[in-house]
Amino acid sequence: MHSLLRNHPRLARYLALAALPMTLPAQPARTAAPDIRADIPAIERYIEQQMQRNRIPGVAVAIVSKDSVIYARGFGTDGSGASLTERTGFVLGSMSKSVTALAVMQLAERNLVQLDAPVQQYLPWFRVADASSSARITVRQLLHHTSGIPTDAARATGASRSLTDQVRALADVALNNAPGAVHEYASPNYLVLGAIVEAVSQRSYASYVQASIFAPLGMRDSHVDQTIALERENPGRLSSGHVYVFGFPVARTLPHEGGRLPTAALISSAADMGRFLVAQLRTDSSELLSATGFAQMHTGGSPSDGFSYAFGWRDGTIAGERAVHHGGIVSHFRGKMVMLPDQSLGVVVLINVSSAIPWPIAPTSHVMADEIAAALIGVTPPVPSDKHRWLFGAIGAAMLLVTLSQLRGLLRILRGRNNGDRAPRAGMSVITDLAFVAAVAFVIPRLAGLSWSELMSAAPDVAWWLIIAATVSLVTVGARLVRRPR
Repeated sequence: MHSLLRNHPRLARYLALAALPMTLPAQPARTAAPDIRADIPAIERYIEQQMQRNRIPGVAVAIVSKDSVIYARGFGTDGSGASLTERTGFVLGSMSKSVTALAVMQLAERNLVQLDAPVQQYLPWFRVADASSSARITVRQLLHHTSGIPTDAARATGASRSLTDQVRALADVALNNAPGAVHEYASPNYLVLGAIVEAVSQRSYASYVQASIFAPLGMRDSHVDQTIALERENPGRLSSGHVYVFGFPVARTLPHEGGRLPTAALISSAADMGRFLVAQLRTDSSELLSATGFAQMHTGGSPSDGFSYAFGWRDGTIAGERAVHHGGIVSHFRGKMVMLPDQSLGVVVLINVSSAIPWPIAPTSHVMADEIAAALIGVTPPVPSDKHRWLFGAIGAAMLLVTLSQLRGLLRILRGRNNGDRAPRAGMSVITDLAFVAAVAFVIPRLAGLSWSELMSAAPDVAWWLIIAATVSLVTVGARLVRRPR
């Protein structure tokens, strides 16, 4: 480690700045941090290249080793003209699940929650569509995503949606699988866990997390309320999120989903999530949780594709090393945290841009976190590709070509050049156009898992193109019917 600092004075400077504010309070002495085989300037160049080639406005990164955050830095801007720092806030998305899992495990260690007890023991009103299945779903199944609740389960509607409202919205949901049978990642599982935390602790989920997790870890830039996170005088002020519009980031501050805190809506910074990772990497017990409890949280128990799901974490491998990790994606932020437990190392990467389209930009923050984690054990970071701009350019070109083709067909009809069309050819064209309109109105939003208002906010380019294309199709149907051959 000393040789690393001598060879990289920039890292030494970061360590000196970070040591005081980022050391966890009131912790026993730990052994010295292991030697990190990373070239920090190379990692920084890699981050900057990723930002340029994927048009990412801002990135915040924290690296941890043993019992401290050894590196934390922000890159780029927050969308409001300010430089991004390690204290800038981000919406965590599904990284919130690891916080919820920790809350549940804390209650379990106080014998207030039994992991194999049915959910109805703590929430007597909890229901899914089948009464028998409702009674068989357990806390452990929720933690492992094996309850059978589907990924696209219904959400609560209305202007003010509480956590209880979100859980009650599951009352008419049919399970995809029998409880305990199959892993299916579904965010509602962790909404139910959040409601259990509220019922057992007799306080709101937000209050519990602030008092029992954020405060003990000194996570002063972590929030449960977007209004507070956006206050100008707040050093850890929430960054503006961004959505991609034809491949270019556009700043968006979207409504905060306060009713979905346990699964997707906690707010934190890279520095604070570094503290959170340090707590997770402990090999001894702490006031937060016993060493046995942490080990149970990180050990996969629900096999899936390339990993086994633990409690709010995925248990897999990166660069041949065991990796405990979890990502988070919302419409305007993305991020991922990775721990290499055998090396006592970890990294969190947060970015302030996202998209409702999972391809091609979905992996950006996730790939960055994985590749930086690999760099910590000596793997040279790769040169990032520039496929982002090419793929988004291709998507935009395809949209334009489809619309031009539609308009060309409509003009031919209006000018009377399709009089040669006869049934069934003309009839099939009408059916095809109407099917496309129906798909735009109902099928595509459902496949995206977004309402139309959410799609307009998260992917305005796609939403407006769909509206225009559907409108042209309807006009074309009308023109065909008016000018149909006699």
